[in-house]
Amino acid sequence: MKPSIPILCYRNISPVCGIPPGEFRSHLEWLDAHGWRSISLEQLLDYLKGGPPPPPHSYALTFEDDYLDNWVHAAPLLREYGVQAAFGCATAYLHDGPRRPDAATPDADLRDLPVARDAWGRAIERNDPTAFMNRAELRALVEEQGHGLFGHTHTHQACFRAATPLDAAPGDIHPGVHGIYLEVRNGQPMYPSGSAYAHNGFWPAANDLLDHQLIARSTSERIEFCLNEFTLCRERLEEVTGRPARLMSWPWGEYDDVAIEAALLAGYEGALSMDCGANRPGTPLFAMRRVRMQGGTGPRELNRLLCVAANPLLAGLFRKTYRRPRA
Repeated sequence: MKPSIPILCYRNISPVCGIPPGEFRSHLEWLDAHGWRSISLEQLLDYLKGGPPPPPHSYALTFEDDYLDNWVHAAPLLREYGVQAAFGCATAYLHDGPRRPDAATPDADLRDLPVARDAWGRAIERNDPTAFMNRAELRALVEEQGHGLFGHTHTHQACFRAATPLDAAPGDIHPGVHGIYLEVRNGQPMYPSGSAYAHNGFWPAANDLLDHQLIARSTSERIEFCLNEFTLCRERLEEVTGRPARLMSWPWGEYDDVAIEAALLAGYEGALSMDCGANRPGTPLFAMRRVRMQGGTGPRELNRLLCVAANPLLAGLFRKTYRRPRA
């Protein structure tokens, strides 16, 4: 039985949200001490497609959403421990600017840097993407530090997946809703939301802010939308790195056959999901499985997660695949 290669999925590494840098350091320290070695997503993809197996105790490490704190707090620790990682980018928020200081910069004052908890609101509502990494930082990660990038769509767009209003507007509305309504106002009805790539969805019938009528999008309209988004994302990543962008990841872990077909047409060879299970030859290339890393994960739990994900039999027992929620 061919081995399974775990993929760890992180988002924020920050003292103010997500996983604290000290806790992330403890993960890297444990992995290094117990003989785990990182490989690139491309090497893992080639293995899933029938290539040679990576060395024993191999794993891949990914970061979702391209937050600035990945540059500030995660990248210095990755350098220290010699770990290779890959970063997922929503390319609508790529921007230019100088490299900002990281936690390894002597006497750096990091207090005024934008943080991840404000990233989507700043970018979507105020057209300020500076809580995400800029092109100079991404190029440095790839060209100087040996990391990789993967696509995370162009705009990371949400949709309303059902037309039945919620009883009350949720207190914490995902900023992606701002891409559905032209302007989010008090008193507007809210509906169950989901990925605009995995659901045809329901959208405002008019640009009139007082018109709350929704219309359903057709499958052909979604295919066109997905193909445009996925292609733009791939092309913009390739402009940054000068290398083929072979992989993408599904926003919110949601996908279906329509989205997969569009990803294939856009030139991707595989996609990262949030499914649980084994990564070995025979794993669906557009549903590569990952281990979700959350705050409070100590070495004992990390060991358990890796033991399950790296064992094809155990990973099969604990397999969990995305299923579309009911409308």
